[in-house]
This record gives sequence, structure tokens and C-alpha cells, in this order.
Amino acid sequence: MKIILAVTDLNGKNAGFVSDTAQILSLEEASRFIHSGALKGMCVVKSRYGNYVRATPNTDQKDNLDIISVSGRDLLFYANQTRHPVSTPPISAYLERYLASLKEGKPFLTPVGQKKILVADIKDKFNPHILIITAAANEFKLDKCLIGAILIDELSRMHPFELLIDLLGAKMVGRNVSVGVMQVKIDTANQLIKKGFYCPNSADKKIPFKGTLSNKDRVHLYGYLIQSKHNIRFASARIRDLIDEWAKIADISEKPEIIATLYSLPYRKPHSKPEPNERGNQIATEFYAFAKKWLSEN
Repeated sequence: MKIILAVTDLNGKNAGFVSDTAQILSLEEASRFIHSGALKGMCVVKSRYGNYVRATPNTDQKDNLDIISVSGRDLLFYANQTRHPVSTPPISAYLERYLASLKEGKPFLTPVGQKKILVADIKDKFNPHILIITAAANEFKLDKCLIGAILIDELSRMHPFELLIDLLGAKMVGRNVSVGVMQVKIDTANQLIKKGFYCPNSADKKIPFKGTLSNKDRVHLYGYLIQSKHNIRFASARIRDLIDEWAKIADISEKPEIIATLYSLPYRKPHSKPEPNERGNQIATEFYAFAKKWLSEN
């Protein structure tokens, strides 16, 4: 087994790895594989700041970690469509390898601005959340198919990096990063608790936090957001908040393409003529149809 992609945290330290067998490894897991001899070409280095992994010195530069490493920020930028993979060669190289491994003749999804993904892969990731989607739709008086369609979009954008992104999450929370299956920003979750839309734990007297969130505050909220049962409810609360806020100017409650567009964008002040973007249209048509079908099968 060899490392084909490495990801670093905000401080440039090892955070996660992808093997040529498609396994996602934490630093601790990679270290165990190295010590057992299962992971080739790498060694564990001990320092006063903790352990880290580096390539075994040799004449081949292709497996040098500097060549195959990408920062956690770059990975998040790619998942959120704010940076094209070709601007980050290690991501581009890994995606080419991943795409080459896909079986031809199978149905694909192609999220706007992203690479193709097997429909079956996304369905496998979608199905475990069906009960939570249905419950959240009832709690927030929303169309469950719209929640599901937005979930499909977010799952598609994170794939095949979702496990790496989750692994990075706790090490990236010094910033207002997006978290979990529906990519809810930590500060947004805190605002939703403040507004009374959703609280993941009424017995937790620390939340909501007041003022600007500290790193410690974000780590605390991350613990809730990484759980799908809370993440999907926070996402649903955000959708409800969008509908209610825009209702003062424009009724978007029956316009899934507008809701999906707003969900995927930074805050937009309500106005009388909202327009969907390409991503919102795809969610409201193609992904909505998949969500409706998959939800009805269970």
C-alpha cells in the first residue's frame, strides 16, 4: 500500500492520507500501517511538537509528500466550487486516478462545475439519512424532496473527499468552515440557535455563543454539526430561515430553484426579483427527481 494524496491542516501538519487502495487514513492510522510494514515508502518522525509522516529518502520524487500534498483549505475550496482542481495539481491528479477507476456504463451525476460521480455511490451515502430528512421536513414544515436534493448536491461535491474533509474538520475550526453532510457553516449554526430555529441540546448552557466565536467555541459547535442528525436539522433550519426572511419581500416557498440557489451562496439581502443560478436549477430538477425517487423507495 502507498500514499497517493496527503492533506495538511492550517498549520501545514499531516492531517489525513489517501492510499492507492482508496483507504482514507488519519495520521494515527497511517503511523500504525507504517510501523506494521503495510504502508511503503513512508516513515514516522517524532518531534517535540508531535509525530508526523514523511517519505523515506530515495531518488524517486514522485512519492515525496510535498509533491502529493494539498492543504485542507484547498480541499474545502474545491468542494465548495471556489477553486478548480487544475489549480491544485495533487487534487487534479487524484481525481484523474479516481475517474479512471470508475466503471463505464454506469449512471453518473455531474454537479455544476465538478467531475462526474457514480449515482450508486451518492445513493449509498444518501440512504442512511432518509429518516432524518423526513423528520426534519416535518419539524420545519419543508418539502423533504428539496432537503434531499440539496443533500445530494452537497454529497456530490464532497465526493470522493468527504471522509478527508470530516477528518480535517476538527483541525480547521479555527475558521468559519462548512461542516457535515450538508456543509453547514459553524457561525451560521450559532446564529440559527440564537434565532430559536434549532438547538441540538437544550441542556447545553454554553450555546448559543455570544459575539464573535472563538476557536474553542467553534470546536464545541463542531461536535454537534458533524453529527448528521443535527447537521440535516441545522440545514433545514437554514432553509426555513431563508424562506421566512425572504417572505417579507418575495414568496420563495414554492420556488425550490431559488431556495437551492440561496442555500449555496453567501448571505444575500432579500429583494423582489431573485433569480436562480445553474447550481440551483440542477438541484431543483435533476437532484430533486433523484431525492423523490430514493425517498419513496423507503
